[in-house]
Amino acid sequence: MTVLVVAASAIAVAPASPAAAAPCNYSWSNKSGEAGWIDGDGVNYRGGPYTSCDSFGQFDNYDYVYAHCWRRGTTVGYTDVWWHVRLSGTTRQGWVSEYYTLYLTSNAARAC
Repeated sequence: MTVLVVAASAIAVAPASPAAAAPCNYSWSNKSGEAGWIDGDGVNYRGGPYTSCDSFGQFDNYDYVYAHCWRRGTTVGYTDVWWHVRLSGTTRQGWVSEYYTLYLTSNAARAC
């Protein structure tokens, strides 16, 4: 009589790695002399033009901001344009979706 022995071995399968977070270290320059207001309370300003980027803090409705330049990122509302802005009178700055701004106009000359 022949006995067949089959050894089962455990195969470790590594879980698929999640998609990498969007880069959040975008450079910017001061190409715009524009200024405008934030339209909304608790609007995050981020490290990059993506909602996956870390929030550095929040702006409030009608905070006055200086716009440096813009680039495309995550679509928020109807737009994928994000502005790098600085809150007037402070050093607080970061990326805000154009959806939450008033009176900022993106054009090629103001792109980062």
